[in-house]
Amino acid sequence: MNVGDFISTFRADVLDQADPPFWTSEEIVGFLNEAVQEACERAKLIEDRATAQVCTLAVVPGQDTYPLHHCVLEIKRAAFNGRAICETSVEAEDALNCNWEQRSGHPRDFIFEQASGARPPQLRILPRPTVPGTIHLTVYRGALNPLRPGACGETPELPSRYHTRLMHWLMYRAHLKQDADTFDAVKAGEHLALFEQAFGRRPDANVQRKQRDRRPPIVRSHW
Repeated sequence: MNVGDFISTFRADVLDQADPPFWTSEEIVGFLNEAVQEACERAKLIEDRATAQVCTLAVVPGQDTYPLHHCVLEIKRAAFNGRAICETSVEAEDALNCNWEQRSGHPRDFIFEQASGARPPQLRILPRPTVPGTIHLTVYRGALNPLRPGACGETPELPSRYHTRLMHWLMYRAHLKQDADTFDAVKAGEHLALFEQAFGRRPDANVQRKQRDRRPPIVRSHW
């Protein structure tokens, strides 16, 4: 389904024949962009290791922290100059060595720092690199760019088999619109339940962070 299909299907399903319509095309496509992001965060539907702007970082000696593309949700794998490095956390490093932030050398670990406010997600490598190189990532991500109301031929990045299920999010958001002709809490709840049945419940970011922090330290050989 493309943007035009989503708009026409939505209007047909909710019988929106008013003039002007109860929901603008901008609102409908806004709901669609939300649906894509929600599906990606809940079900990790886009795994990427090939998009250079997302998955490739140039490492500079002395710099340990690098901004990531805004669409990155989670890092599945990271490699520095072709050698895999392991995910860790501030808490795990503190438990092993209180002076870990002062170390320099060949990177062996990384910390994924989620987006905060206007700051994008970040990758922190440790120890601080002493040589230049390249980090290659495999990530779970959201859409690279939002869909546009005027671009009816654009399609969501998700596989086509998921497209019809995205409609449940559009219906959920549409029925929450505060207007006598649009608001319907019962229908909104029904469509949210169907969306969650398809893609799962929204993950709790705080719980995910605590789970990462509790990961046991890994004993590694030196190289």
